[in-house]
Amino acid sequence: MSKKFQDFPLTVFFTLALAANVLLWNSSSKMQPRWANVPPPPTAAGLSASFLGDREMAYRTSAVALQSFGNGMTEVQALKDYNYDYLRKWFFLADKLNHKSDYVPFLAAYYFGATQNPQQLYPVIDYLRTVGKYPEKNKWWWLGQAVYLARHKLNDQKFALQLAEELAGTYHLGMPAWPLQMKAIIASDIGDKELAYGMMVEMLKSGADTMPPQEINFMLDYICNHILTPVQKGKDALCQGR
Repeated sequence: MSKKFQDFPLTVFFTLALAANVLLWNSSSKMQPRWANVPPPPTAAGLSASFLGDREMAYRTSAVALQSFGNGMTEVQALKDYNYDYLRKWFFLADKLNHKSDYVPFLAAYYFGATQNPQQLYPVIDYLRTVGKYPEKNKWWWLGQAVYLARHKLNDQKFALQLAEELAGTYHLGMPAWPLQMKAIIASDIGDKELAYGMMVEMLKSGADTMPPQEINFMLDYICNHILTPVQKGKDALCQGR
């Protein structure tokens, strides 16, 4: 048999393989990968076990996963399209692995808190509300961020006032005065001027000795120019000269 006929089956095979490759390319060239959204998280024990019990490595991996969701396809996904119920579970997974780090609370407050759909913020606020009551230094800040999200993004002033009361409960020496002031400011915003006035006056009576002058001035200015009416301001001894 001549060499020409010996090579014929091989030639046919490569021709068919090339044709199949061209057909496959034509049929799939317009296909795009689909985003599967935020997946359900593993358990803390399971994720830790995958790193031979190294909980810190597991924590860092979960944090990287959080900041990478929605950015691995051909386009960046909008935050409003994320599954925030699953995100909440990822937040608390990271919290179980390392409750002292502020990295995941930072992501929750400043990244995921920027969603275009305010109704998705409840899982974020729930997480920040929990973390913000931990005894470690400055954890109260995250509860303050929960107040901000409820007040300015959700526009739910009653919920914000409830969170502000919880924030005030974390107050200790060395903290600025605004976590205490927040209750009065929100009460004033929702129309309860008498409550706001009473709270701020009580704060001045009990804490003026330890407050910086600029915080005292802020409170007096707020009382006189935001809570009281012009007539009430003229009669109040605190507002003389303001």
